[in-house]
Amino acid sequence: MAFNMWGESDTKEKQQSSADSLLSRKQLNEKYTKPLIAIDRDGVLIECHDNIKTKERFIPIEGSLLAISTIRAKGYKLAIIFDQPGISKNELTIAQVEEMNAHMLELFGEVGCPSIDGMLYNTSESRDDPWSKPKPSMFYRLRDEFDVPIKGGYYVGDRLVDAKMADKAKLKPILVKTGKYLEDEKKINSFSNKSLKKKTKVFNNLLEFAKALP
Repeated sequence: MAFNMWGESDTKEKQQSSADSLLSRKQLNEKYTKPLIAIDRDGVLIECHDNIKTKERFIPIEGSLLAISTIRAKGYKLAIIFDQPGISKNELTIAQVEEMNAHMLELFGEVGCPSIDGMLYNTSESRDDPWSKPKPSMFYRLRDEFDVPIKGGYYVGDRLVDAKMADKAKLKPILVKTGKYLEDEKKINSFSNKSLKKKTKVFNNLLEFAKALP
């Protein structure tokens, strides 16, 4: 299945002008020395609505934009990694997804986040798709093709599949109780996921996680 990605150069073009836009990947890694914080979009940054196509339906969760600026200000690498299976179902187009992501980057700039290190999304949830969750392929592409270190990093999601994807990539799984967390809570607490649960930290929301970071 197809997928799309914004890497370093594409992301810079879509961000507001800032001093960071003049930095190379090596310089960005040297400026933001702390580990990667990768964040799911729907349910963590914005409210969950199927196939978000308009700014009116693109609603940030309370405190999530402040969390983004807080994470970057603390010196962490930052990426947005999420899925958009509506594309493969012909319910959503790549152009519509990218329009919403451009809007998100504008919102980041408005709250003082000068840059992010990458934005990746898949286009299906098929088991045959090498990029679908919980496969860790998007993390590996961020690392190998765009030179963003992932070792010692975190992935913040709202579903069990997000925690599984983080664990497969040897990132620290973080779940927030927004989005679809309550739908998955029973599975998260099941005996079969006992080992994963021990590795996973849970916060009420993204801002609470951001404030807890050293």
